[in-house]
Amino acid sequence: MDATTFRLVLVVIAVIVALAIYLYGQHQSRLRKRSAIETFTREEVDSAFIEDEQLRFELNNLNQVLHDNEDEEILDQIHINPAEESPQKPQSLPDPEIFVPTLMRDKEADRVVSYHLRHDDFRLITGEEASSAVEHAGLELDDDSYLEYREEGELAFRIASLSAPGDFAEIEQLDFITLGFNCFIDLDDCGNPGLAYEAMLKKIDELVRMLNVKVYLPSQELLTISDVTSMREKLS
Repeated sequence: MDATTFRLVLVVIAVIVALAIYLYGQHQSRLRKRSAIETFTREEVDSAFIEDEQLRFELNNLNQVLHDNEDEEILDQIHINPAEESPQKPQSLPDPEIFVPTLMRDKEADRVVSYHLRHDDFRLITGEEASSAVEHAGLELDDDSYLEYREEGELAFRIASLSAPGDFAEIEQLDFITLGFNCFIDLDDCGNPGLAYEAMLKKIDELVRMLNVKVYLPSQELLTISDVTSMREKLS
């Protein structure tokens, strides 16, 4: 074998060896891919599928919750009757009318001393309350069914009801009610105004304690010590 033939044989052998190495490498690569695929088991595929389904379920729940909240907000904004559902301002009732008896209507204001005994909220006094207070204060019904108090046999003052008809004829009845007492002195029919005024103040104090009421002027202003002092000076 000459040198040229020998070199040609070596080249062929080298090509065959290189081709064998290349084919062997491709074969090993395919084996590794197949092995990798086989290691991804059915359980792992199912697990991935299950996790995907759970995620989808949770997302659907979240979407439903958000949708429900939006519906509730819309419903909350709907008013069936806005006029009735709007905040109502408390309505204050007007003060009840104070009844003035006929015998006092024709009198000049400076010829009558008058004080009203009533609750500050115009709460009514029952017949039982009034009757008990009248008895303890030693008051009597006169011929006109007004209450009266006498000091040393002389008429000191009278009391009319602040509710119509103004008298106490039915004070013993269970359904009797009154806004309060109108204690007054008719100066044209009083022999000793000063003594009568002091007697009236004393009985008013008793009635206030028993009925838990307050004392008002005819103008519906609270009676003050200054008012009492001024009246005492006037009547002295």
